[in-house]
Amino acid sequence: MLYEKWNYVLAIAEEQNLTRAAKRLFISQPALTLYLNRLEKELGVKLFDRSRTPILLTEAGKYYVEQMKKISAAEQSLRSEIRVIADPAKTLVISIGQVRGHYWLPLFLPSFCSIHPDVNIQVIQGREASMGQALRTGHIDILIGIYSAALSDLEIVDLAHEQMFFAAHKKFCLVPASSRPQYSLRSPCTISPERLDGLPFITAQTSNDLYSSYESIILANHIHPSRTISVSNLYTGFKLAEEGLGVQLLAGSFLLFRENDSSLEGSMDFCVLENMPQTRKCVIAYSPDNIKKRLILDVIQVIQNQVLPRCSLDIPCEISGLS
Repeated sequence: MLYEKWNYVLAIAEEQNLTRAAKRLFISQPALTLYLNRLEKELGVKLFDRSRTPILLTEAGKYYVEQMKKISAAEQSLRSEIRVIADPAKTLVISIGQVRGHYWLPLFLPSFCSIHPDVNIQVIQGREASMGQALRTGHIDILIGIYSAALSDLEIVDLAHEQMFFAAHKKFCLVPASSRPQYSLRSPCTISPERLDGLPFITAQTSNDLYSSYESIILANHIHPSRTISVSNLYTGFKLAEEGLGVQLLAGSFLLFRENDSSLEGSMDFCVLENMPQTRKCVIAYSPDNIKKRLILDVIQVIQNQVLPRCSLDIPCEISGLS
């Protein structure tokens, strides 16, 4: 009873009205009221305060909805994992970072799914550096991310060299006003580390691979941030950078669809340091012994055809033949 038809509770919570909730659920209001009465009796608490209009969740009700959402998500994950176990050859597990996945997945998955309509796909968006062992053990089939030495024993397909740069609001004056016309997102200005020393920074969290690049650049150039704001979502961080809250290290994939946004270059400066990596290599990694190699090669082909031409801020690697 606790889980059965729990979407009834969710509908009441969202509609804040039994009549509207019943209409949305295509049941009668008396039937919905009866269900709610039985559930509250079984739980021994009131989930809603029905003495007022609109109907509102009690504190117990809020907690119930919050936990049931987690249970529902866990059930969906369990269903997906069971399908993988039952027929692993028909499920492709792809690991890709959050930002890259946000932009790339909508570009290549439609084409891949049209080629393989019966293949289940499980996407894992976590830290790329921690996925090498998962490739070796077969927990994931394909990793799309930044190359590291930890992947050297796997099959590697180079995709592109992502441009790296700092983005900062023009109020920090990292680029002299008289020089700004000659610099852009595509052609950032080279500045000295002293220009960044003592400024506030917006950073990725330590679980994000971009943080490792940020940390090595900061240490190598003896830059001391006055303050850092750490964010798990780089897009949120960039919105904060646009508001002038700090300097942010970014890579080309992040601004994939924003290169022609004139308002972006109107408010932001883009810079690099002489003593910093200008690019980082994006690759696809997989185990050469994977039984789903044909599917993996099709993913690679689709990415090379559908994604790389859109990565105008990156330098595509020479495409090697696939067999």
